[in-house]
Amino acid sequence: MDPIELPGTHTPDRHGLAAAARAAAMISREIAHADPDPLTLSEIDERLYRYATTLMSASHTALLGTVVGDWRRVSAALGRRLSPSVQCELTRAAGYLSFYLGYLAADTGDDTSARRFATLAAQYAEHLDDRLLAGTVHSLDAFIAFVDGRLDASRIAADRAAAVRHPALHGWACAQQVQIAAATRDEPALEAALLALRDRPGAPALRTPGWPPYDETREACVVADAMSRLRVPGARSAARRAIALTGPSTLERGWALGSLAATLVHDDPTATAIALDEMVAILDLRPSRMLASLVHEVLLLISAPPLAHTSRPAAAS
Repeated sequence: MDPIELPGTHTPDRHGLAAAARAAAMISREIAHADPDPLTLSEIDERLYRYATTLMSASHTALLGTVVGDWRRVSAALGRRLSPSVQCELTRAAGYLSFYLGYLAADTGDDTSARRFATLAAQYAEHLDDRLLAGTVHSLDAFIAFVDGRLDASRIAADRAAAVRHPALHGWACAQQVQIAAATRDEPALEAALLALRDRPGAPALRTPGWPPYDETREACVVADAMSRLRVPGARSAARRAIALTGPSTLERGWALGSLAATLVHDDPTATAIALDEMVAILDLRPSRMLASLVHEVLLLISAPPLAHTSRPAAAS
């Protein structure tokens, strides 16, 4: 039904009151018609969760187009006059879509875009005072810094993410702390991070956007990587266990294969070559800066002279 303007008294508008009232009526109608319908909001929420569950399994090229499209649509909607509740809901969606794009940009080598999306996601989190989104952005900052080789900055950001202590995020934050400690060979920090990872709170029923649910497979890959980097006893067995838990042609399988290859380099060159071939095949399907870097590390180990074995206590798992 079209809005009806009721007749009013014709008094002089000396202070602009009538003009302001007409503007108020226009704004009111804009708010009433600007909110997306409930089904659209529900579908946006469903897509956020779908991106979380496919972030590590679908190829980045397959995800980027749809995530960018959703990010543009949500950003455009935020430019309209919305009701407060819908404004908050769409701001949250924009924050997580920015997180996804920041991760995908970093893992495809576009650090400038990654930092821009991370900064925007942080602003959305601050605007909402959303603890989980803020912690998720800290973990994204840690990832961006890690792949860029800025390990001190990565450690600080990962510590901030872990300090949030949200069940849906804590596993990822602890895993980042493990990776950073292993990369810097900080054994006390590694031991503490492994204990925190093992004792993380369970979150089987949580259905949240952001990182995929942290599960046994991801933990096995992280532990195997740490053990292979520090060359602790049992590293090869840990890598084989991680491989057994992963699915074929997944990025996780590539990470587990990298851990195994690092333990086989000077003992079994043939098995090392087989693992590398599979890692490269995964890269062809799912390009990933992290996995490409791991392939490069194994190649450097192949060309380096063997290191004398030093006995270390086995890492906690």
